[in-house]
This record gives sequence, structure tokens and C-alpha cells, in this order.
Amino acid sequence: MPNPFPAPAYTYPEFRALLATLAAEHRTTGPEQSPGLVRYTNQNQSHLDTAYLRPLLPALVEQLRQRPRPEHWLLLGETWCGDTAHALPVLAHLADESQGRVALHVVLRSEHPELMATHQTNGKNSIPKLIRYDAATGTELGTWGPRPAEAQVLSQQLHGDKSLHVNQVVKGMNAWYEADNGQAMQQELLALLD
Repeated sequence: MPNPFPAPAYTYPEFRALLATLAAEHRTTGPEQSPGLVRYTNQNQSHLDTAYLRPLLPALVEQLRQRPRPEHWLLLGETWCGDTAHALPVLAHLADESQGRVALHVVLRSEHPELMATHQTNGKNSIPKLIRYDAATGTELGTWGPRPAEAQVLSQQLHGDKSLHVNQVVKGMNAWYEADNGQAMQQELLALLD
């Protein structure tokens, strides 16, 4: 069976452990080790804790359990990325509930520029980016990301408002994710799988 995961590829618990280690060491993933990215890495620990507990759509869980063939899911992300911290736990929970039909791993965008280059969004290295593969053949089945459509619109609005400090943009995005409770991403995944 082909393994589409480039090394190193982290399971969800391994990614959580990596993030915790880096936060304790006041570091982050990737070449840029700015105080802001280090702070976001530390803050993302709480997002990982709460996002895994978000309710799953029963129709999506059933759709995953009924997949005709097992899938490998690969997520491009970084520990400092808030969108990754909100999406990854929901994806991990879905994989855990798939009854073995989905295996999920995470790779760091900064360590895999070629893979990221082939999965850009509007010409940008936007993360998180989910890539679905057929587990038996390694054939790519599709992608999702970097965030739900509604969150993408909000992100563009917030980033376009030059009067906002980056921390205000992050707070606005975090508030959206908390209010949405993981539902928009799951609805989009359900539509992709249908």
C-alpha cells in the first residue's frame, strides 16, 4: 500500500506533543521564530483542547464510516497557525470516529515547500490544507482548505482593514471559529464526500 505521507508526518497526538514542547521552549515551527508566532503557538494549545470536543455532524461521521475505500488524510499546517489549531482537532475527531476508514497525519508547510506549492490557494501557501488520498493506490482524491468559505471571506475583510492590528485580526478569526463550533468545515467536507 503506497504511503503518501512525506517524512516527518505527525499523528494528531504527535502534533499536540510537538506544539506543547515548542511552547514550553518558547519556539515555534518554521524558520521564523518571531515573538508573535511563538505566542500564537502557545495560545493554540487551548484551541486544540476545545476544538476536539466540538460536536460532529452525524451525517458526516456516517459518510466517513461508509467510504467504499479507506483514505489517508494529510494536513499541511504549522503550530503557530490559528486556522490549523481550529481545524485539525475536528479532523482528528472525525478520523477517530471513522472506524478505521480515515488515517490522518500532519506535515509542516515549512518542511514541504514542493507539496505546498502544488496545493496553493489562489497562488498563496495558505494553511491548513487537507489533501485526501486513496489509501490503497495513493491517488489524490481532493483537497479542502485553508478555512471554511465564510471564514475565508471574514479573513479577507479583516486583513484588508489596514486600521486593524494583527492581534485584532487573530481575535476576530478566533471568535468566528468559536461561534461556528466546527460546523461550517464539516458541512463543506460532507458536500465534498457526497
